[in-house]
Amino acid sequence: MLKTKNKKNSKKLHNSYHYIIGFCLSFVILNFFVEKIANKYEGKNNPQVQNIRFNHAQNYESEKNINSIVKNNNNNSNFQNLTIKEKKKQFIANLLPIIHSENYDILQKRDLFFKIEKKIQNNNLNVLEAAILKKLFNEYKVKNNNLAELKKRIDIVPISLVIAQAAIESGWGTSRFAIEGNAYFGQKVIGKKTKGIKPIENKDPLIKVRAFATLNNSVKAYLNNLNTHFAYNNFRKSRTELRSFGKTLEGEVLVDQLNKYSELGNEYVYNVKKIITKNNLNKFDFIEYKSAGIKD
Repeated sequence: MLKTKNKKNSKKLHNSYHYIIGFCLSFVILNFFVEKIANKYEGKNNPQVQNIRFNHAQNYESEKNINSIVKNNNNNSNFQNLTIKEKKKQFIANLLPIIHSENYDILQKRDLFFKIEKKIQNNNLNVLEAAILKKLFNEYKVKNNNLAELKKRIDIVPISLVIAQAAIESGWGTSRFAIEGNAYFGQKVIGKKTKGIKPIENKDPLIKVRAFATLNNSVKAYLNNLNTHFAYNNFRKSRTELRSFGKTLEGEVLVDQLNKYSELGNEYVYNVKKIITKNNLNKFDFIEYKSAGIKD
């Protein structure tokens, strides 16, 4: 009689394990497909972010101006034979549409974030939106599901600042790092097996300059660096303050918070400002953007 009871209990326990394992497998499969859907619809081609008004952001106004600049300057095929002035124009023409595109993607994510935040406040967030939010937390390296911190990080970097820093770090696109590895922003990587370009003057073989397959990847990594690294927390804080006052994000203003980008410190900040002013780069912060005029 006791053996029969033991067999029944064992059978029930065995069935319980089956149910638990089945539930876990179902959950893993569901989570996998949700992540797939989130990756597909987050950012580009997301129906939720089509016809976006870009609340709490800046809206692009004149993409035709960018295309015009690129068209006029891409006629110079032989870069080495150009004058210094022409090289600078070509450099700007190459970077401008890429910065525009990457910033545009960030604005889409920013707008989507605000839509998700509103749904959280109304307590009606769905599974897909939760997966997208999780992806944003990971992409922008935000811990503890801190929505306020995520909002600070999902934002653009002024075009004038991007071009000026690229000009300094790459010698207007003529440095060995820029030519060999599209390294326009001097981002370093450390490690014996880490891929990168070894500086000739550097005695430490572990320190290299990060290389990229394309210039687009280089710009994307630079923007992500400013938006996530702890060294640029003051940069992001200042940018958020400008947003709260409804002001345009200007490179000359925000660069004051990038003294940690280079070992030169404040001298580096001065050099970036000089590049912006001398080459009239600040015009891009106004021509290419239009304030939405809506407070955060």
